[in-house]
Amino acid sequence: MLYLFANVNFLPGGYAPWQTAYDKLGEYVWKEEPTTLSYYFGIPYDNEHDFESTPLMFAFEVYDEKKSLYETHFNSPAMGKFLNDALPVMSTGFDLSHYSAVGGFLDAPGDSRQCGVMYDTKIVAKSAEARAVLKDRLAALAKKIEAGNDAAQVLTWMVFEGLDNDKDLRVYGRFKDRAAMAKMNEREDVVDFWKESREGEIDRIEQRGYVPNGKGWLHR
Repeated sequence: MLYLFANVNFLPGGYAPWQTAYDKLGEYVWKEEPTTLSYYFGIPYDNEHDFESTPLMFAFEVYDEKKSLYETHFNSPAMGKFLNDALPVMSTGFDLSHYSAVGGFLDAPGDSRQCGVMYDTKIVAKSAEARAVLKDRLAALAKKIEAGNDAAQVLTWMVFEGLDNDKDLRVYGRFKDRAAMAKMNEREDVVDFWKESREGEIDRIEQRGYVPNGKGWLHR
């Protein structure tokens, strides 16, 4: 499967017209594109109470294969209409990053329940060799987390390996609330991962928290 992380950047006032265009596209994709497995969005904490003024939206998408994204999804008549309406209110084109799954779980409760908060962490390794080390550590950590997870608190915790270069990894989490997220971050094995990796393998991280905007779907 292909996992896509995207940033949608808006001109001032762009969110509302973009979402109006998306609503028509989302309806089409749900009905006509079963290979679009996940179509899920988040708004930065800064705009939690004012979606319409947000300059940024996070998107998490899953496809059964790359062809389903670039040949099916992007070439549909609904997408053509959407782009005509959406691109004029965006400050950039679509910022897309492609990944494969390393480990973890997308829907621990199994019912696609909505999260209270989500958190996206992009890890850039110092080298391809360093990424391989980090990947193994994160895969092992994901198994530990899944084995003892409280599914009502930690809804999603997944690790991904970047396909666009040989240095990127990503961790995506969805939580019942901020308290559940804080408890995860305070786990001894999570803290130990950062301590063990911060000097030898990690070059930098980029991280941000979001709230769901109620659009799309976590999985079919």
